[in-house]
Amino acid sequence: MKASSIQRLAVITRSCHKRTFTTHSALLQKIQPLVHEQNPIPDYLNFQQKHTHHKELIREIFDNPVKWKEFNKSFIPHTKVSLTGKTYIPQVEGSIGLFQNPYLTSPEGLLEFCEKSLSAAKNLVSHVIIDDSEQGKLNYIRNLDRLSDTLCRVIDLAEFIRVAHPDEYFVEAAQKCHEIMFEYMNVLNTTSDLFNKLESVLGDEKIVAKLSPEEISVGNLLLTDFLKSGISMDDSTKDNFIQLSQLISMNGQQFNKNLHELEHDSIKVDKKELTSYDSSTENSLIYSLSNKKKIPLNSRVSTDILRLTNNESLRKKIWLGLHQPAKGQITLLENFLKYRGLLAHFMGKSSFAEYQLSEKMAKTPENVMTFLKKNLKDIEEDVISELRTLIKFKVENSDKLSDEQVIEMVKPWDRDYLTTLYLSSKRSSNTEDISQYLSVGVVLQGLSDLFQSIYGIQFKAVPLKPGEAWHNGVRKFHVTSETEGFVGIIYLDLFHRESKTLNPAHFTVCCSRKIYPEELHENDPFKVEIPGKEGQLVQVSTAPDGTTSQLPVISLVCSFNQEEGGVSLLSLSQVETLFHEMGHAMHSMLGKTKLHNVSGTRCATDFVELPSILMEHFANDTRVLMSFAKHYRTNEPLPLKLLQNYSCFNSFLNNCETFGQIKMAILDQVLHSNVVFDKDFDSIDLYHKLETQLKIFADTESKWPGKFGHLFSYGAVYYSYLFDRAIAKKIWEHLFAKDPLSRGNGEKFRNKVLKWGGSRDPWELVADVLDEPELKKGDIKAMEFIGRR
Repeated sequence: MKASSIQRLAVITRSCHKRTFTTHSALLQKIQPLVHEQNPIPDYLNFQQKHTHHKELIREIFDNPVKWKEFNKSFIPHTKVSLTGKTYIPQVEGSIGLFQNPYLTSPEGLLEFCEKSLSAAKNLVSHVIIDDSEQGKLNYIRNLDRLSDTLCRVIDLAEFIRVAHPDEYFVEAAQKCHEIMFEYMNVLNTTSDLFNKLESVLGDEKIVAKLSPEEISVGNLLLTDFLKSGISMDDSTKDNFIQLSQLISMNGQQFNKNLHELEHDSIKVDKKELTSYDSSTENSLIYSLSNKKKIPLNSRVSTDILRLTNNESLRKKIWLGLHQPAKGQITLLENFLKYRGLLAHFMGKSSFAEYQLSEKMAKTPENVMTFLKKNLKDIEEDVISELRTLIKFKVENSDKLSDEQVIEMVKPWDRDYLTTLYLSSKRSSNTEDISQYLSVGVVLQGLSDLFQSIYGIQFKAVPLKPGEAWHNGVRKFHVTSETEGFVGIIYLDLFHRESKTLNPAHFTVCCSRKIYPEELHENDPFKVEIPGKEGQLVQVSTAPDGTTSQLPVISLVCSFNQEEGGVSLLSLSQVETLFHEMGHAMHSMLGKTKLHNVSGTRCATDFVELPSILMEHFANDTRVLMSFAKHYRTNEPLPLKLLQNYSCFNSFLNNCETFGQIKMAILDQVLHSNVVFDKDFDSIDLYHKLETQLKIFADTESKWPGKFGHLFSYGAVYYSYLFDRAIAKKIWEHLFAKDPLSRGNGEKFRNKVLKWGGSRDPWELVADVLDEPELKKGDIKAMEFIGRR
């Protein structure tokens, strides 16, 4: 049970690159009747007439600070600074504990929860190893799953706290807990007694005949992960394997921690270089010398210069400054790349990419590269067409330039500036701001309506209890189903604050799973005792048949700015981001398997982005947006023409975005190949060579790989975004293109894909939902089918 099995994709992060899809003009005509008051509302929009109270409440608690304070009586004290200079949150009186866990009222309580959980896990390990009864063998896989859940309830929680909690003492405690549990997991991964018994159980035909398909699936997954963890190695090699795993983790975590730091905080420029820049920003620039100015890089000033100044030399300096990582980042990067290569060699693989991909949908690095190269070839003409649109704003008579000349002349530091000029040329000075129709409350209300339509579930806003959240900006939803009742909990931390991660993310705090009768017994020796005998460590629900289940608990974290009145108005791109993260949330809510290891988003890495990317199609569909978008003040519906104009702007450079994703995916494959064993291995040199080879927006000067966090978190599987985008496009066209609010097709996607989590081969799920049986083979022909535009 290595980290990948016990902590299966506990945290889903996404690239901060914009994702857009072109809205077909034919669809715009179909929704024309929706904007006329005299026309009746179509049947597929009738769901909007229901649950009015909950709908309005969702909108109000996000868009109206006064309503939020009336609704939520429990508030978190503001952070303070200790004598040692660390920020902390004073203890909340009557605190129920973070996520209603009674241990989590303080950093010390978190450490105690970790200690108690570790003790319970060790007791369970001792028990399952010595219990050779038939019942013990029948329960073995689900006990291993319970072991995973016990550890993950600490690891997932710690991972979230490290990223999102404003109290530095809580963050330090979370880091300690993560290290303790990660070290113990590495020990479990190489515990022969656990592996031998699992192998024995799966090899006993009489036992297997009595196991459920899900138990067999989880058993085989854990067996594979044991083997990938070097369980068959001698003791000395096992020790080396554990040390390598820890070194990879330590270097990778530090690498990701430093991602937002730059080599220099600012750059110095001649005062005359700013003559083309708006002087209204003068106060934001810090004087250094009489003829020099210092421009802070992590500021609005630097991004404005990239968009607004016609001085290419200045743009280049700013762009390179923003792409130069902190000192030491490249060393950390190359350390974990080399350690991963060594680990793969221990396992008899030629590279980490080969080791990593053997159990993924793509199966081999060769298949991945074939898929990526085909994507490059397919979009090349469209990318050049977009570059030709940009070059018109840089040089005259650009039509006479060859493709090669255009590619050479449009630099990466030109992109924002030329895009701004293009959009300005298309946008009228009196064009209304579409974000006024897309407040956070309106969009979340729309999402609840959408999920009610296609899945029969909705959001219900509920007040927070004292100490349950980590900041006053956090809201809480109960997710309820027409047929199943209460199915899960979502905490939403959506607004910007200092020191908060800028990248949108979905965090699994607790997975769903069945709680078996023996776990409910008062004298169960393997449970984590509740302090004071009050409260609960997990949220549970009981079905009509008496089955008790652990409810999924997740947190969505974004960093949307709020206006002066407290409302947060979103761009179309930000709406897409919120839909994307909610796609992960629905996977967690609806992928309710009996076993924790395969619930929700705990599935193959190159499959996990599918539900979230599918949601981007909904976010870019005119009919969906028109069904809920309203002005945050007047309640007027979004004008169709305004949406058409902005949709066009939002899809601009869509192919260049995809090209950039392909470049990053190829780099990921290259850096996880066997090149790490070359004596002169140089990650930045390889990056520059790749950029030179691929030409478009080529960066041959910066050390940007030191800021590419997915090289650690998605090592050798960054292609997943592109791969899942290709699958999502086919599912959208097959199920939702004609009617995005179809309950029948929504139920099909839910029952054929979402509900299985990671318990079935993802190729089988794709084959079933697309009605393409041949895809179940998952062979090169299946890869070609998915890659076909």
